[in-house]
Amino acid sequence: MNLLTAVSKHGSPLYIGTQTLLASASASAAVSALLQYQQIPAAIPAAAAALGTAAAACTLASLRHSVVNRLSEAARLEAERRELVETDLMTGAKVRRTFLEELAESTGSLRRKRCATVLIVDLDHFKQLNDGFGHRFGDQALAHLVTCIRECFADGTVGRLGGDEFGIILPGNDLKRARKKAERLIDMLNRGMDFEGSRVSLSASVGIAASPQHATSPTELMQLADLALYESKARGRGRATLFDEDMLSEKRQRRFVERELRAALYLNELELHYQPIKNGSRETYAVEGLIRWRHPVRGMVSPAEFIPVAERSNLIDQLGEWVFRRACADLPMLGDCRISINVSGEQLKRDEIVTMMKRVVDETGVDPQSFVLEITETVATAAGPETVARITALRDMGFKIALDDFGTGHCGFNYIKTLPIDCIKIDRSYIQHLKDDEIAQVFVSALTQIARIQGLSIIAEGIETETEFELAKAAGCSSFQGYLLGRPERRLLSMPQDVQMRQVALSA
Repeated sequence: MNLLTAVSKHGSPLYIGTQTLLASASASAAVSALLQYQQIPAAIPAAAAALGTAAAACTLASLRHSVVNRLSEAARLEAERRELVETDLMTGAKVRRTFLEELAESTGSLRRKRCATVLIVDLDHFKQLNDGFGHRFGDQALAHLVTCIRECFADGTVGRLGGDEFGIILPGNDLKRARKKAERLIDMLNRGMDFEGSRVSLSASVGIAASPQHATSPTELMQLADLALYESKARGRGRATLFDEDMLSEKRQRRFVERELRAALYLNELELHYQPIKNGSRETYAVEGLIRWRHPVRGMVSPAEFIPVAERSNLIDQLGEWVFRRACADLPMLGDCRISINVSGEQLKRDEIVTMMKRVVDETGVDPQSFVLEITETVATAAGPETVARITALRDMGFKIALDDFGTGHCGFNYIKTLPIDCIKIDRSYIQHLKDDEIAQVFVSALTQIARIQGLSIIAEGIETETEFELAKAAGCSSFQGYLLGRPERRLLSMPQDVQMRQVALSA
């Protein structure tokens, strides 16, 4: 019941009763005065007037008490409602909308600017931890993060921005103080939290920006803090980074590369180079297609430079389609070799990859079983049900699925049983240390045995010496790839599908 309803329901009868008593008291007083004027005893009417007035006063006091109580109750209920609406129930942090409203108030206006610092905190590898330990652990980890934030930023406001990302508003714009507090937070998380009798270490990345020196708009301030957070992740996570103007230069550089890459798709500056994959007898039975960009001015541009840019825009979809169409065109020239192509995690976030692959297969008439789609271990461990469903759909079409760079992330052996894969490619970091690292030896041997039981093939990546080849073969690997066996080379082939390639570029 809200306040207006309470007043309407209970106030009206009391009001009418009070008015009646006051009217009766006034009438009695008038009668008493008239009788007194006519020299008739007026004791009874006077008493009635006094009683009526007293009753009216008591009624008014009761009404006041009732209204005060109901106002207090209404205020309490409103506070509880606001608490429910403005607070994240799981962690106790402010919800995103409330946090942004408080940030806008903290930064002031154009005329009256205020000093404030905003920090964006992201829990590192949260998806893998959630999958490995369960959702109950994930919930406790988020609540533990907020508890640590409140301990380190006692004078700050914490809000949940979404998922495992949180924001902190700190009064003032002392960046050194903010960074010191952020580093203390990271250290506290590294000490870990107790879960089912074990101590589990956590890690977080932090981005920091301040008003007014970096920005005065709350929206822009959040964007700059997010840029700093991205830098923390790019430098290895588990660190706090202050926003720097150079980050905007990097953003402009990414936009430049994106424009150049769009032109490269249209002008046919991209190439697909093939690296052989060989069996134990050193016979080539498959190749991996690796994209290269031959810029007319800058020369060969590293994929490490343009692939991340493509992944942060819709260009990765057009780039992925270009690679697949190029591989389809080259397939007849490669004999009986199967072609492996890399699939980006960003592509797997959308249904377009399934429809695109089916469309190209129908247009070109190729057999999907002639292709292997490689996804990295990092993508696999971060894959949700929708991503796994897309991988399964591609596999059902006939494509083989390979788990690339195995051993570089948090992918446990249980993923081998649950993910829809046909092949595992062991990361070169293990192959290169087979000679003198017992852990690498045990890891590779165990993986090959598990793969054999699961009916999966194993490829050893990064073979550069005869010793590495022999040791990988002795450990149970059945296929091999690396500079010792062949470097990526461009096949100088006819290009019957140039028109289609240009159409793909134009759709970007």
